[in-house]
Amino acid sequence: MHRLMLAAVICLASSAATAEEDSKVAIKKWRICADATATRFAKSTESAQVVSRLAILSCRAEKQAAWQALSQENGAHFADDWVETVERRYTDLLAIDVVEMRLRK
Repeated sequence: MHRLMLAAVICLASSAATAEEDSKVAIKKWRICADATATRFAKSTESAQVVSRLAILSCRAEKQAAWQALSQENGAHFADDWVETVERRYTDLLAIDVVEMRLRK
C-alpha cells in the first residue's frame, strides 16, 4: 500500500514538473519571437511603442502556446491574467529595446 502511494506521489510530482517546464519553454519561445519581430520592425518609421505592440501581436501562435501551457499548469483564470499582465509589461520593455536599437544605428 505504501509503495503504491509513493509511486502515485512520484508520478504526480513528475507531471507537475513537466508542466512547469512546458510553460517556461513556451514563454521563452514567445519572447524570442517578439524579440526577433521587433528587431525586424525596428527599421520602420513607426514609433517604438507601435513597433513593440506589432511585434507582440505578430507572435499569436507562441502567445497561445504559452497560455495553453500556463492554463494546464495553473488554470485558465490564472493564465488569462498572467498573459495579459506579461504582454503589457513586455510591450513596454520591448519599446525600450527598439529605442536602443535605433540609437545604436
